[in-house]
Amino acid sequence: MLLERIDKFGSIAAAARSMKLGYRNAWLWIEATNRLALAPLVEKTAGGAGGGHARLTEEGRRAISQYKELWAKFEEFLREVG
Repeated sequence: MLLERIDKFGSIAAAARSMKLGYRNAWLWIEATNRLALAPLVEKTAGGAGGGHARLTEEGRRAISQYKELWAKFEEFLREVG
């Protein structure tokens, strides 16, 4: 959800606010995710007078898509066994 909100708002701070999540927690999550992924999922620019900006990379968009596909398969599995 955080990645989708970053894509929507173009900002880690705005994405975090929309989720009632602290900026620092969101920033740390993005930093960890970028380090663990094969390629960065989010590109950031430093803040300043106009504030910083963030955008998803193609890898970030691919990660969202793959997550949604996996979640749909999981829900299907739960319906089959339930």
